[in-house]
Amino acid sequence: MNDRKDEPKDVPLNPALKSETETVYETKVSSPAPIETTSAKENEGETWPIVWLLVTFLGLALAVYFLV
Repeated sequence: MNDRKDEPKDVPLNPALKSETETVYETKVSSPAPIETTSAKENEGETWPIVWLLVTFLGLALAVYFLV
């Protein structure tokens, strides 16, 4: 009743998990350090903690206003 003659015998349970060949990478060549490839300026991003402090304070003030 359950005839499986049409199916190949080497099919894995999950066809998406096919075996793949490993890729070999060159080990003698290295990439530059991440600090050498950055482009940040001095004092850049120092205002974000103040912005988040103000946003948090505003959110807390609104929450207190709406809850009381």
